[in-house]
Amino acid sequence: MSRVRPPDNIEIAALRRKQKTVFDPMAPGAGTPWEDRGTHGTIGAFFKTCLMSLTSPGKLMNSIRRPETINDARGFLIGVSAIWGITAVVHYAFFVWRASLPDNATVDHPAMEILGVTSLVLAGGGCFFLFKIYTMIYGRLVAQEKDSVLLPEVLIYNVNVYALGPSLLALIPLAGPPIALIWIFADLVAAGAKRFRLRMAGAIIDALISFLAVLAIVGLVYLVGEVGILQHLVGYNAVDVVTQPIFTPKAS
Repeated sequence: MSRVRPPDNIEIAALRRKQKTVFDPMAPGAGTPWEDRGTHGTIGAFFKTCLMSLTSPGKLMNSIRRPETINDARGFLIGVSAIWGITAVVHYAFFVWRASLPDNATVDHPAMEILGVTSLVLAGGGCFFLFKIYTMIYGRLVAQEKDSVLLPEVLIYNVNVYALGPSLLALIPLAGPPIALIWIFADLVAAGAKRFRLRMAGAIIDALISFLAVLAIVGLVYLVGEVGILQHLVGYNAVDVVTQPIFTPKAS
């Protein structure tokens, strides 16, 4: 019995085959606000990108127009690092102010200024440096995912940079930094699931391991400074407050 082949112009639902869409990780998007900073202005583009990262991270990461170069992403990372530096100074000043509330307390201002500048440099530079560590660990984990597409290092850098947009919340006193970190982690998971097309479980685990590794480094550096090893080397305390008695006893 001969096999009958239906004409080419006839569509039969049962004969349709699902077409697999080819995922091109380096496909350019429409452009992020930061990439269009010539239109929005540098400051306006930065804030719009941060807000978009808070509300629509997947859309933001899929909008990257130039995924083959890190020039734009590096500029955004510098802005985010500056936010964390300012956050460190603001919170340091708050703790000094709170420690100096009693009327009989005086602050060693030279020490405060030196430690304030040190906090700015360490927090800002640390953010820039730690992000590179995160992308290095994350890239190795993603490469081991089953059925995952090989992702270029430059793409991982570009996409995850925009996950740092919630850093804007870190400027809120006290509650801001932890909220920002939680939101950043959520964006990092979104980067894996929506932009890199990873399984949700893989996106969560890869982001979590990399994120915890970075937080462990931050915690270690903080503990070393808080214990006083570095502070004793430079001769200052974390909050250098000198307490003096309110009443000076009369000489007998």
